Amino acid sequence: MKPETLDAYLHAHIPLSRHMGLRVLHLDDHRIRVGLPLAPNVNPHGSVFGGSLAALGLVSAWALLHVSFEQAGLPVRLVGKQGQCDFLVPAAGDCVAETHAEDFDNLFASFRRLGRARQALITTIRVGALEVARHRGLYTALTPRSATEAE
Repeated sequence: MKPETLDAYLHAHIPLSRHMGLRVLHLDDHRIRVGLPLAPNVNPHGSVFGGSLAALGLVSAWALLHVSFEQAGLPVRLVGKQGQCDFLVPAAGDCVAETHAEDFDNLFASFRRLGRARQALITTIRVGALEVARHRGLYTALTPRSATEAE
């Protein structure tokens, strides 16, 4: 999937990502980098609002999982189960979040076997070379709801 395609998907299905100005900068099988501009996320102190940093971490890792399941041909309903964001220093500029995973083979095997699986991911958020925040998330992959369940 191309970064622009994922941008469009995120902006359509997670409207907050559009309002925050999130942009997928890089995407491959094991890594995603997502940009967050300062201007639409600025707080009264001139740095990025902490809630924006937490959302950036959550969305970045979720997006990597979403694409990975799609590329594996596995329909899935992904939800964030837990999230913790450590704010290390004020983010006084545009940010880049990076989430990396070696592989999802065990995750996919569990999902195929049980119809659900969990994956922990860490997202590092930087302004330039300076790490400003770290997000730890736990994500649950579930089989999609059937039409009758949704009613």
